[in-house]
Amino acid sequence: MESASYRGRLAPSPTGFLHLGHARTFWLAQERAQARNGVLVLRNEDLDPARSRPQYISAMLEDLRWFGFRWQEGPDCGGPWAPYSQSQRRPYYLAAFERLRHAGFLYPCACSRQDVLSALQAPHAGQDEPLYPGTCRPAMKGPGKGLPGRRCNWRFQVPDGEPVRFVDGFCPP
Repeated sequence: MESASYRGRLAPSPTGFLHLGHARTFWLAQERAQARNGVLVLRNEDLDPARSRPQYISAMLEDLRWFGFRWQEGPDCGGPWAPYSQSQRRPYYLAAFERLRHAGFLYPCACSRQDVLSALQAPHAGQDEPLYPGTCRPAMKGPGKGLPGRRCNWRFQVPDGEPVRFVDGFCPP
């Protein structure tokens, strides 16, 4: 199958039934893809295992077809970029994470979301936008290692005042 230059997508999460807001958003995605002679991709965003349910996936496919949506790639019909259920793409995500970590682009951070939000709410005199204070940010060095015996979040190590450069071959086509 030849790759189209325009790729639109529908990306519902199977954590509940679809609603009219989904229909409007998906209609716009389908219209854009058709107007550009592109491909419409259905991506099953099943990355929340606690709330994703098989019955919602079945209902999603049935409802989308009932609304008249037609996609060229998806979990039910395949395509050149399969798999289209995001939970099945975990190995790709872990490989990308490891490449970023080994290249020194990531570092572990013990701060919770609440810690980061609290820091962002503090007064930042003279700044146009709030900035993460870098509480756990190390000096630039090699691959990050996790925090022994603790869960951590991984943050991007962005050099001060320099443009971000990607590792050769990292960005997918």
